[in-house]
Amino acid sequence: MARVTRSQAAKTQGGSSRHNSEQVKDSATARPKTKPAVKRTKKKLPTTPTPAKQVKKPSAVAPTSTSLSIASNGVHSFEVPSAKKPVPCELHGGPAGTKPALLFTHGAGGGMSTPATQDFAKGFATASPILLYQGTMNLPNRVRACQAVIDHVEWSAALGGRSMGARAACIAVAENEGTEAVVLVSYPLVGGKEGTNVRDQILLDLPGRVKVLFVIGEKDGMCPLEQLDEVRGRMQAPSWLVVIEGADHGMSVTPKKASEPMRRCTGAMAAEWLRVRDEEKRRRTIRWDAEASVAEMSDWA
Repeated sequence: MARVTRSQAAKTQGGSSRHNSEQVKDSATARPKTKPAVKRTKKKLPTTPTPAKQVKKPSAVAPTSTSLSIASNGVHSFEVPSAKKPVPCELHGGPAGTKPALLFTHGAGGGMSTPATQDFAKGFATASPILLYQGTMNLPNRVRACQAVIDHVEWSAALGGRSMGARAACIAVAENEGTEAVVLVSYPLVGGKEGTNVRDQILLDLPGRVKVLFVIGEKDGMCPLEQLDEVRGRMQAPSWLVVIEGADHGMSVTPKKASEPMRRCTGAMAAEWLRVRDEEKRRRTIRWDAEASVAEMSDWA
């Protein structure tokens, strides 16, 4: 047998080591072909919706709505069918399907997301549930939207709105004999050029069985308080008046920070009025207490 020297053994071992190293390198270069596939699969998994997440979403649907979702603030948004297109709605103050104490709509200057409408609803919802519904800037179409909501949602016989929405609520009363009360916020009694158009007829047409609440800003140029008092004296329907000191047509006051709490106060007060009211005492005021930074309500007088 031939003798193997140490140098030859070292060369042999070195060659084996290099061969092994080349094998490792080859396998290392082969692995990336399979690794990216594994990584791509892992990246896809988090983006795939899982049944558990879908189950966590609210599935309760109001019996009369076509769709429903619940926002993080607890407001339930849904739509009711209408002849032209669905009417967007928001339920404040209760779980899906809750019977609202008031159906309320916004003015002509914006949708139901405007601060004046939202703040009123939030204040109202502290005492009773309220349903807001969206409409167009056309008065007849707004009345039709109101009727669509009435036809598809269980309600508590009270309608309301602010500005043009208040007019729509009054007109809708004639089509719904079950209406017991209307809440009219910033009712636009006068309009047109220099306020020559007096919108008093729909108020005079309200039947005596309907209770009416006016919520009017002291500085609202579209509803002069003296003129409103004169119209109230000719109405068949009994009415109550709440005057918001320093407020304009949009229920904004000075200081600016007082506007939201004052609007919320009007909503809470309207909810209280719907539950209980004094037939003899018909007027009260809401003012801003600057020292305490709170909205104050006077007693009914």
